[in-house]
Amino acid sequence: MLSTQPFEQPRIIPLPRQRQTRASAAANITVAGERLFIATVHLENRLAWWKLLFSDTARGRQARALLQELPATQHGVLGGDLNTWFGPVEPAWRALVRRFPETRFDRLQPTFQDRLVLDHLLFDLPDGWTVSRRVVKETYGSDHHPVVAAVVAGPGRTTD
Repeated sequence: MLSTQPFEQPRIIPLPRQRQTRASAAANITVAGERLFIATVHLENRLAWWKLLFSDTARGRQARALLQELPATQHGVLGGDLNTWFGPVEPAWRALVRRFPETRFDRLQPTFQDRLVLDHLLFDLPDGWTVSRRVVKETYGSDHHPVVAAVVAGPGRTTD
């Protein structure tokens, strides 16, 4: 998680344990006088072989737990490796998209092994704000490609 603005009130949000301990890192930032939360998460990527078919349920539980800890009425951005192999039918995906209505999923580029879209940036922004996102070609030694976004405050507002 990177920002051109300083983090305020950084915190860790524990997630329900599945195969290993996982948590979300969250903080607040102020952009153009507007306070936003930002958070990053890495949802469950696998379970024991006999539970593989239920890994989407594990991610759904983790997503719901995260959403309960994020401010319900504050604008914000969530990014991370969602591991939503099954795409829009997954419980985690559906829950997160409901909370982050400005998220666009058209023309998504693969972020993992040039074929799967596992990494996302999700947005709930103030009226009039715009966002552009892109997948970076360089992996920087990871097996995933980073996703980068530029958020622009609405007309008549300047960024800090």
